[in-house]
Amino acid sequence: MSAFRIDAIGQEELDRVQALLSGVEGGMAKVVREALSRAASHLRTTSVKAIREKYAISAAGIRDNETISISNLVGAGGNQVWIKFAGKKIPLYRYDGAAPATPTQDISRWVMAVISGQERWVHPGVAARGHVRKDTSSTQFESAFVAKMRSGHVGIFERTGGKTASGGDAIRELMGLSVPQMLGNEEVQESLAKDAMKVFQGRLEHNVTAILSGIWR
Repeated sequence: MSAFRIDAIGQEELDRVQALLSGVEGGMAKVVREALSRAASHLRTTSVKAIREKYAISAAGIRDNETISISNLVGAGGNQVWIKFAGKKIPLYRYDGAAPATPTQDISRWVMAVISGQERWVHPGVAARGHVRKDTSSTQFESAFVAKMRSGHVGIFERTGGKTASGGDAIRELMGLSVPQMLGNEEVQESLAKDAMKVFQGRLEHNVTAILSGIWR
């Protein structure tokens, strides 16, 4: 998980908003909550864009593996906002350039494999390819192959040399980076944070005006 804090609004500004909404029950909490929601939505969009500038992965591949939470703390020092990015490592197969697209056997050769506890001659999978960054070419992994699990999950796997409980060859999936790792650069985080806070502050002012004008209740 990657987390960072930004001082969104100083105490003086916070007091001003609170005073303006003093006659509105729950008004302060309402405007802050909605502004945070808008900032989170904006941050989700901009973070995907920032990642795709460097990494070879689709927007859908990022969103499916990304969790963004924004929490608000009001204290003596003003308004502090914590932004947290979370998510597990994304399978290498989900990155652009992964090949073959589906499980494919190399029918030109045979290898011995242990299946359900028994040794059998089988056609091995075609050597898989993949990469993570846009500035690198797709790498071929001679010992890796694309396979579909019983659950329906498709990924790039390699044999570990060990055995499963049933006596078969143990395999592990090759993974890429997680969203927090791809957003680990401090300059990227700072840029995203500043952008999100502009949305947060702008939306907060909009909400205060809407409530005082009777447009939003």
